[in-house]
Amino acid sequence: MTAKSIQISKASPDDAVRLAPLIAGLIRATGPVSYDYQFGGLLERAVAASWNTPDTLFAASAATLATDGDELLGMELGFAGPNFYLFKNNLVALAGDLVAQGVVSLEELQGLAERAEQASYLNAHVPEGVYYLHALSTPERHRGKGIGRKLLRAAIARARADGYRELQLDVLADNPAVGFYQANGLRILSETRSPDLSRDHGFPSEYRMAVTL
Repeated sequence: MTAKSIQISKASPDDAVRLAPLIAGLIRATGPVSYDYQFGGLLERAVAASWNTPDTLFAASAATLATDGDELLGMELGFAGPNFYLFKNNLVALAGDLVAQGVVSLEELQGLAERAEQASYLNAHVPEGVYYLHALSTPERHRGKGIGRKLLRAAIARARADGYRELQLDVLADNPAVGFYQANGLRILSETRSPDLSRDHGFPSEYRMAVTL
């Protein structure tokens, strides 16, 4: 892999099919504590359903990929800020079909809904005029090679060209990505903490970070 061989592009339909099995792992890596708590064993199934469904929380249509040939080097997932709530609701709307298909059980979904409500503070209000970077992740073997920086810079450039006033994201305070984002111009806007989840499940604080465009 060389700098010139890294391609940054939107996920094509072929990419969506070929890379689908890798996406849940990349998503989980951005916040294992929170994803394991909220989704438990459902994350792979939820991401698989969303990845193939536009306008849902983990949709391939919202993803930008870093690739070298057929190899996935990293992924950025983002959209207009208020769409976070729309896409989340669209993902929830898939639940009935997943139960009917036997992909998940009603009990699993009920547990997920309860835990998601407890952790709802993790995605505080995202205002109008903001590009919300939902996830930026690279496989462990490709970290430290500048791939995340390329994806972040591409997201910033795209958000600026589309007329957004700011790029925002949420990141757990113990994630090394905090330093990465600060080194790339983002600042911490706020810090949020849940005493119950911190005490009972080891949740760190969460930072809302932003860069003005």
